[in-house]
Amino acid sequence: MEKSHDNQPKQVEQRKYIRLNAVFPVEFQLLDPETGGSISGIKQGFTRDVGKGGICLEVNNVEDDFGKLLEEKAAKLDIRLHIPLSSRETKAVAVIAWHKKVKSGYPNKYFIGVTFLQIDPKENSRIYFHARRIAFTPKIVSTLILLLIVGLGYFYSMDFKLRSENKKLVRELVEISGKKSEMEKNILETYTAREKTETDFLENQKQLKEYQDRVDELEVKAVELRKKDKLLEYLEQDKADTGKQLRAALVEKEDLYKKVTDLSKEAAYLKQRIVNLSKSRVSAEEGLDKILASFRTVEEKSMASLYKWIKNHQNNSTGLVISYEGDDDLKGWSFVYDQSLACQCFMLMGDRKDAEKILNFYKNRAKKIKGAFANAYDADTGSVLEYNMHVGPNVWLGIAILQYTNKFKDDRYLSVAEDIAKWVIILQKEDKDFGIRGGPDVGWYSTEHNLDAYAFFGMLYELTGDRRYFDARERALSWIRNNAFNRREGRLNRGKGDATIATDTFAWAVAAIGPQILKDLDMDPDQVIDFAETNCLVTVDYARPDGEKLKITGFDFGKYEHLARGGIVSTEWTAQMVVTLKIMAKYHKEKNEFQKESYYKRKADFYLSELEKMVIVSPSRIGQGEGCLPYASQDNVDTGHGWKVAHGSRTGSTAGTGYTIFAKYGYNPLMLKQDL
Repeated sequence: MEKSHDNQPKQVEQRKYIRLNAVFPVEFQLLDPETGGSISGIKQGFTRDVGKGGICLEVNNVEDDFGKLLEEKAAKLDIRLHIPLSSRETKAVAVIAWHKKVKSGYPNKYFIGVTFLQIDPKENSRIYFHARRIAFTPKIVSTLILLLIVGLGYFYSMDFKLRSENKKLVRELVEISGKKSEMEKNILETYTAREKTETDFLENQKQLKEYQDRVDELEVKAVELRKKDKLLEYLEQDKADTGKQLRAALVEKEDLYKKVTDLSKEAAYLKQRIVNLSKSRVSAEEGLDKILASFRTVEEKSMASLYKWIKNHQNNSTGLVISYEGDDDLKGWSFVYDQSLACQCFMLMGDRKDAEKILNFYKNRAKKIKGAFANAYDADTGSVLEYNMHVGPNVWLGIAILQYTNKFKDDRYLSVAEDIAKWVIILQKEDKDFGIRGGPDVGWYSTEHNLDAYAFFGMLYELTGDRRYFDARERALSWIRNNAFNRREGRLNRGKGDATIATDTFAWAVAAIGPQILKDLDMDPDQVIDFAETNCLVTVDYARPDGEKLKITGFDFGKYEHLARGGIVSTEWTAQMVVTLKIMAKYHKEKNEFQKESYYKRKADFYLSELEKMVIVSPSRIGQGEGCLPYASQDNVDTGHGWKVAHGSRTGSTAGTGYTIFAKYGYNPLMLKQDL
């Protein structure tokens, strides 16, 4: 090779290969070119450049004799390269192409350019690959960091935009819901006032007829007495008595004339008031129609936002949806009942795949305890979090499976529902009255659980035709009739021997059994609803997250006067009542009782508007600024049924949000047939 003046190859030779700056530890020794024996000790150095056919070595602190050997350039090098992050060394034999002594702080420092004579081609490629990787890693890392920064910037800008849009949507929903509920309230008040006025008018007409009949009688009596007066003129005493009676009759007649006149005036007033109230109602309904025209779009978007909130909280690994957002004590908890509601929300919105994710977890992964599913599982890992196994949550999971089976005509999960049914029937047959206890480890009997089971068995019988489920349903109904009906008060008890008022038993009795069957069993459904409104309906102050305070009307968990906390509105139980009111409207429509149908529809719309005033914007990263509802109008308060409402700032509830979606679309989860 032709040399330059500084013992290096010419530039054209030096750039024969693409060179990369890469540092590998190297051990080498000089070999005799003829014998191949070692003519130097083992030296240590580092690669300065790496090419496809050779390397440049940097060697420090070598003895003077070493430099002479380099000058001769006859020696070969036995090289051992140590590539970082690799357990094996690379061997090669090379010749000296050039060398250069470097004047620096190190004595006898040399740069040595060598060309490989013997090296495994794969090892040669490996050296070059790692050298390129080291050389280009800073650029790649810088590029990735830049892309990450740009991506994060885009994500946060889109997230900020989405949150802003959702906040605006929620604000519009709350404002319009407030106006809408006020109009609906006025219509209900007008309806009530007109109904009372019509009652007063009927009473007025009744009294007017009674008085008029009495006046007619007295007129006849006066004529008779006048005749008698003439016939008895000769009898002074009789005449005096007759005159006294005549005067009394005339006084009474005059008094009755006055009352008839007053009642006639009142009748005219009541007629006019009925006309005015009818006009007010028409005017209010026209105003409501105008509000509804602008409200429907906002409401549909808001319902889509509520649904997205539930969808965003589904874990991709387990398929479970977290039950609460904002309560650190329940972070990651997925209650089985809430999974049933979420699954049915997915089905209601036509999202079959996400519904199947939940059902797949219970079919393939969920751990059972004593033959049943636990009350709660971890959304991230799927492990059991609450080791109680109650009838209600298990039956509700079965209900979700049956709704899926019916909607999609797919029975792949039906065996899970039938296993639940077998477990519940065993509990049912353990009791002499066929009551279903809350679970195998408890002694209490819940009306709610037996209502759930009645609906569940009925659905199973409808889908399978199996007589076992028909018999189990009839046994459940018999127990409810004998142990839960409180006919004296026109409502249902909370459980066997437990007369505590529980609002959900009223709503679910109508939803599960149906108004007509209740009526046939001597339990008037209208009276059940009236009892719920009389005892459980409350109007409370609700503080929104932005500090705004609103009056909210809805249903408490029970009779709030019995609790020191005062009234609270449960979003889930109010939504249950909305579904039930829509069922009652349909029931009266089928009976051609259109006035009652309209009345129940108005009530359902009013309570739904009140719920929509409670929609808040999710503050969490997972919630992505979508709308949701808290479980109740206050956090961390006693429900009166042995458990408390979740606590935490701006707590979102899957049950409250999911059942509000049911209420909006008139979906009754306790019946397979949906035609509200």
